[in-house]
Amino acid sequence: MKRIDKLFLSSRRINIDRKTKLVIMSDCHRGEGNNEDNFLKNETIYNGALKYYLKNNFTYIELGDGDELWEVKDIKSIIEGHKSTYKLLENFNKEKRLIMLSGNHDIEKLRKNNYYGDILKDLDIYESVVLNYDGKELFLIHGHQVDLLNSTFWRLSRFLVRYVWKNVEGFGINDPTSAAKNYKLSKNVEKKLVKWTGKNKKIIIAGHTHRPILPENFEHKYFNDGSCVHPNGITALELEHASIRLVRWIMNVDEEGVVEVQKENLTNSLSIDSFYS
Repeated sequence: MKRIDKLFLSSRRINIDRKTKLVIMSDCHRGEGNNEDNFLKNETIYNGALKYYLKNNFTYIELGDGDELWEVKDIKSIIEGHKSTYKLLENFNKEKRLIMLSGNHDIEKLRKNNYYGDILKDLDIYESVVLNYDGKELFLIHGHQVDLLNSTFWRLSRFLVRYVWKNVEGFGINDPTSAAKNYKLSKNVEKKLVKWTGKNKKIIIAGHTHRPILPENFEHKYFNDGSCVHPNGITALELEHASIRLVRWIMNVDEEGVVEVQKENLTNSLSIDSFYS
């Protein structure tokens, strides 16, 4: 818990107001565009969603694990495998509407300035940010910081993913160190983050577990945007008019047989103020 206490105090602060429009996604795990790329099956849905948010003046916040740099060693091969996706991210960046955080699978981004080169020129990458709405603070992190194997021992976990679990997943054996694939581990991460929100009386928004969460009953202040690698589409959190809702983007067929990318609301919109009253 001390790790995220320190991170909260050192985070970049960003002021928002009722006119601010944000979409928060994470855990895209963009790979090389091959059969081992978990992102590939949802890339069309993801790009359709980004086009909507770009057109409607949202700022895109990526909460880490956007790129799969544990299985893939070179970011250039990931960019090459997803040119259309990075073109959309580049458009967000040119309009100063892109905020990118690192997770455990792309922690290397924090260790090199101008990581993406010319494709996302001069993009700053953070471990966390704090949104300030009228004195009310929303703490945004990936969430691996409370997961020992994926924070302190991330190099060991990366080695195991790259050279062991990647090769045996085809036989139905899941990576036991992954919070997204280990229910007990994900619940432990969530328990710690919920505890932090109770202690500090602040909203925390994370990814990492791939489990979308919006506390509609106000039982805590922990939110999770889910992931972009769900089998039935991608999930995201939208912040608009100082309210937050959980949405899902899917591929659907209309009555005329036309395939299109569609958004559906998974929850009602809850005001930020209601969590601080």
